[in-house]
Amino acid sequence: MEVERDLEMLEDGKFRYFQRAEGELRELYYDYKWCNGCGICVYACPVGAIELGPVHDIAIGLDMPPVIIDHLKCAYCGICYSFCPFNSFDFYINGEKVDKSTLTLSPVMYTYKYETCRECTLCYKVCPTNAIKREVKITRQQIEEKNEGIEGKIEIDRDKCNLCGICAEFCEVFKMVEKEPHPEDVMPYSDILIDETACDYCKLCEEVCPEEAIKVEGKRISFQLPEKLAEITIDQELCSHCGYCEEVCPYDAAKTIKPMEGKLELFEARMPRCDPVGCAACINVCKHNRVWYVSKDKGRVHFNEKFCVYCGACENACPYDLIKVTRTSYYTKEVATDAPWREAWEEAVERIVEKRRVEEPFKFFIGEEELEVEEEELEIQPVDEEKLRALQEKVEILENVLKKARYRRALESGDAEVFVRGVKRALGEDKGEEKQKA
Repeated sequence: MEVERDLEMLEDGKFRYFQRAEGELRELYYDYKWCNGCGICVYACPVGAIELGPVHDIAIGLDMPPVIIDHLKCAYCGICYSFCPFNSFDFYINGEKVDKSTLTLSPVMYTYKYETCRECTLCYKVCPTNAIKREVKITRQQIEEKNEGIEGKIEIDRDKCNLCGICAEFCEVFKMVEKEPHPEDVMPYSDILIDETACDYCKLCEEVCPEEAIKVEGKRISFQLPEKLAEITIDQELCSHCGYCEEVCPYDAAKTIKPMEGKLELFEARMPRCDPVGCAACINVCKHNRVWYVSKDKGRVHFNEKFCVYCGACENACPYDLIKVTRTSYYTKEVATDAPWREAWEEAVERIVEKRRVEEPFKFFIGEEELEVEEEELEIQPVDEEKLRALQEKVEILENVLKKARYRRALESGDAEVFVRGVKRALGEDKGEEKQKA
């Protein structure tokens, strides 16, 4: 059977690996810019075709793929595509993208939007992966009817207002004071401001506010607002299932099902090694979930496990082995017991949980004819005591040279000339050289 395998790098930073055999084309796309180096695919691969790259260096700025795929070893089975929690892979057969739900096993992970959703701005503002979009249907500026020459007043009841941001995206009179969401405080706003110079006191904002926190002295225009001012959608392909949306939502309208359960720990006894300013690899590598942050109280990095999916990227990125990620389970959908290659897929799940690579098979080659090996009696040679004593003396001299810091530094820095000169001096050979020069 003729098999064609190759790879190419595409313009958008993706790699395309493909195999053509018996008229079937299988394509595996890998987006190294999106990959965070969690290494789940390394454990999942049944043929050991994926190697983990220098995740720490990548986390602090090195531009290279976090994992390296050997396209000649790849079986194009789709296991890496199925189990990647961040969808860094795409898998196609004969030009059609494979639906994960049709594979032997696929992770159970989903973010729900319930009917209680008020289509506010909070969830899409805090989403680390921009998986949540808010499509605005109408704004006040699009409504031509306006009040002319009336005086009025706007007030916001701060006790009722939950800073949902609906009014600000509907009307330019309201301005949200934004701040960076934080693992310990995911709220994207710190305050709301009012610009009454832009207001015609139409009173529409009173109806827009879901908390009835806005009161306007003015005149209600005749325009009838639609049932929905905006619509929230969630792209499950981009979603990292961190749970930021669930945490920030004031209406209990979001629910996240995470693919894995486990435990995230720091080795406290070694934490003085942590350098959050010079390193910050754990913070940078956790770009999809934003679990890590610099704690002002502790003066070093810490984490909010609530948003962790136990992918293990932070453990791979830490240069001092200060982080430990333990996985206890990986949830997969139920499939028929006679599904193709089910045992191999279940073993992949076990390896992911245990953080264990597939064992490489023992390889050996047998020739056409077995070689006959004749046993020979070994003759033990007598020990030359004088040579042994001379060798021991030289070893002792070398040990004494290496005890001096300047020669050790020279050896470590590659300055062989200084080290050799020190050895010669210890052996007394440099005096002979000086006499010759004289």
